[in-house]
Amino acid sequence: MEVPAPGMIVRRSAPEGIATKATKSGRSRRVPIGNRVLPIVERLKVDKLPSDLLFTTVSGSRLHRSAVLRTMRWERTGRGRRIHDLRHTAACPWLARGVDVSTVQAWMGHASIATTNLYLHHLGTGADLASLERLNRAPGATGGPSAGRAGEQQ
Repeated sequence: MEVPAPGMIVRRSAPEGIATKATKSGRSRRVPIGNRVLPIVERLKVDKLPSDLLFTTVSGSRLHRSAVLRTMRWERTGRGRRIHDLRHTAACPWLARGVDVSTVQAWMGHASIATTNLYLHHLGTGADLASLERLNRAPGATGGPSAGRAGEQQ
């Protein structure tokens, strides 16, 4: 999908060993594609119909999770993380950059905003962010400790 902005429509799931089925929520969702990822997606969709799977093997067959894990050497590169943890890797920067929680909820396909709110604990509170900003100010900057009296040599 390219209008109004680049994105993918997620309509189905194809877990390994199970027939293609609807998404967990039963609804399709639009997921945005950032500018850095767009060229990769453009290459992947060459000679494919909109109804075709985007991520496939070289021969066009369904790409199974086990093959992805093996190819990526996930036991080593994943460092104890699950593939599902990549969803956190996507959601947290969106939220940290100010994307509205309800928009992230739609992109993630969460039925409840409470599920999306679980990602917020990774970001800290507004008080955490404000305090860290104060700590990172240069000495003498507004709100920071004084670097010395005006005109004094340090």
